[in-house]
Amino acid sequence: MKRGSTAPVRRLRHPMAAMGAMLLPMLMTAQFDRTRPPAPGPAPIVQIGDHTTSVLPNGMRLIVVEDHKFPLVSVQVRFDVPPIVQGEKAGYVDLFGELLMTGAGDRSKADIDREVDAIGASLFTSNDGLFASALKKNLLPLMAIIGDVVKNPTFPEKELSSALVRAKAMVQQRQDDPEAVAETVGRAMMFGRTHPYGEVTTERTLSRIQRPLMEAYHRHFFRPENGYLVFVGDITEKEAKELAKSHFGKWKPKASSVSTDEHGRTVVEGLGFVIPLKNPSVPGRVRKVYVVDRPQAAQSVIRVMFPLPLVPKDLRAQQAQVMNTILGGGIFNARLMQNLREKHGFTYGCYSSLDVDRHNSSFVATASVRTEVTDSAVTEILAEMEGMRSAPVAPAELDLARSSMMGGFGRSLEDPRTIARFALNTKLNDLPTDHYATYLTRLAVITTQQVQDAASAFLYPDQAVILVVGDWARIKDGLAKFAPDGEVVQLTVDAEPWQEVLTPVPGRTAEQVVETYLHAIGGRERIAPLRHLEWVLLAEQHGQPTERSEWFAPGQYRMRQKRNGALTEEIIFDGSRVLYSDGENSGELTDAGHEMVLHRGRPIPEMAYGEVLEQSRLLGSTDINGHAAYKLALTLRSGTTFYQYFDVESGLKVREIQDQYMNGRAYQQVVDYFDWQPIAGVLFPHRTIAHGGVAGTVVSKLTAPKVGQAMPPAHFAVVIPEVPDLPVSPEMLPPEYTPRTDE
Repeated sequence: MKRGSTAPVRRLRHPMAAMGAMLLPMLMTAQFDRTRPPAPGPAPIVQIGDHTTSVLPNGMRLIVVEDHKFPLVSVQVRFDVPPIVQGEKAGYVDLFGELLMTGAGDRSKADIDREVDAIGASLFTSNDGLFASALKKNLLPLMAIIGDVVKNPTFPEKELSSALVRAKAMVQQRQDDPEAVAETVGRAMMFGRTHPYGEVTTERTLSRIQRPLMEAYHRHFFRPENGYLVFVGDITEKEAKELAKSHFGKWKPKASSVSTDEHGRTVVEGLGFVIPLKNPSVPGRVRKVYVVDRPQAAQSVIRVMFPLPLVPKDLRAQQAQVMNTILGGGIFNARLMQNLREKHGFTYGCYSSLDVDRHNSSFVATASVRTEVTDSAVTEILAEMEGMRSAPVAPAELDLARSSMMGGFGRSLEDPRTIARFALNTKLNDLPTDHYATYLTRLAVITTQQVQDAASAFLYPDQAVILVVGDWARIKDGLAKFAPDGEVVQLTVDAEPWQEVLTPVPGRTAEQVVETYLHAIGGRERIAPLRHLEWVLLAEQHGQPTERSEWFAPGQYRMRQKRNGALTEEIIFDGSRVLYSDGENSGELTDAGHEMVLHRGRPIPEMAYGEVLEQSRLLGSTDINGHAAYKLALTLRSGTTFYQYFDVESGLKVREIQDQYMNGRAYQQVVDYFDWQPIAGVLFPHRTIAHGGVAGTVVSKLTAPKVGQAMPPAHFAVVIPEVPDLPVSPEMLPPEYTPRTDE
């Protein structure tokens, strides 16, 4: 082993040479300003292997890219399969790709795995073909396997059953993974559930998949006239043609029976309706906001996205990719990362992607943030998108993006699959023959104005789909401002509109549920003596501290609410009349308003349900925050209905829902109850979270409870301001009115 340099020592012949060597660093320092990065050099010339194309007698196209630097050959078989709607059997296309190499001809899955390993090859299959690679000396046995897998797959029942078990397990796991939920639901909302890119695979759709479906898919789409055979590596055109003819030249499978129904839909034997994508999805007219609920989640997974009608051959596609790189395309200095992570500390990472697809492109911005900053993060993402549209990017940003993209492009050329993909994409996407060879040259001359133009053309912040996977109760109100109509739609993990699932509870009544609740908090015997009670609820509304004081006495009630010390609301009930004041105006509440105060003006309203309720119904049991709860529908005598939920195990009240109305708009307020602590031996919730109402999300904390301290009668006195009768003047009467004179 050599442990040091053995190069001979060279002596300097002239003293001036030594001085020159010492002065050289100083001269270099004087000549260059190291505070400025060097100007970018000319774009490097990309040497992508030339390729030849030919067509086999059966219509299969052959592409050969020669590269003799290493004794390796990669082989790709690709069929031009269009995106299709899978419908009630969603998931079978992905399963097909997995099952393609589980048996072929006389080979079992074990045989295929063993033969591939024996020659040191690799083999990967998908729903539209396969990719394989091996040393050139092992290409013949590899081609025998490839030919069998492509032409003669057997789709064994046993392997299909195993694949279905794995697929269903993945669907179940997806439900517990917020990132996977965001990906699945996001695509469904962005493209649409009936779009090939937006369909959702569920256990129900997987259960409908059978082996004949796999055979029919193969028979219809895996056809030589629809296929490409691509060789890249240490192989000549002549050798490739001989292998292609040997393994695929005589392949002429029987075509599927295809018909058209009375509605013009294509019906394929064994597949049923085959509905290809006719028109790409485009951004909607207005912004939409969706939430998948994950109760008590500490983080929100955010997607801001929209589909795009952008195709790879569009000259603006590369400019759009530069724009996306600057916005959030993977570099640390991207705007989304610098804003949400470095400036605000909302997240560890915020990124954007622009998928340019010949069938339907899309843009997606992603981030995982703390729950409490969910709406703030969405605000910043939208602002950065708008910023890309409204002003040119800085030259330094453009240089950094181009450098990153140049580096990524160069590294991709190290993979032989890249060369094959380039050759194939050139054909499939109808690209110029020099598209990839001139990629870096075109990238180098993109301007800041072109980047801004691409942002204006392909960023749609006002028409985006916003999806958040997080705690519905805590984020819903903050997200409402992003929807023009203020509506935030709740979805399931399968991208369906959320609906409460109620399980019947035979043999139990609403009255029994209420009595169980009263017993759980202390029982009627302990509750009854609480004749005089008061407390203060501290909260924050719209960023301002709020104090809500309440006093309870037998048949009397008073509430006073202040925000930032100023009175904003007051209610006084003296036992018969109700005075309401909003701080500026006051008046008497009657009818439904009076009855609601009569109901709410008790420390434990459930004690008097027999007096104020017209009807009570137990609708069933459902899930609230992961626990079973009874749901009651309660109707006051005025006809107002509200809902309460009681935990099945503890008996405690966990939620209440009621409608509110203001300025002609209806709100549904949801109040959740937490932190039950005793006051005079009776349990009361010391923390409540109200959301969805007029005031938005309000977290209240019960403080300063006092028991048994009677207030003076004047405290509950109701003084209704008198409204004087105004004399009727002629100007106030309609023209046709004539006052009577005979009275």
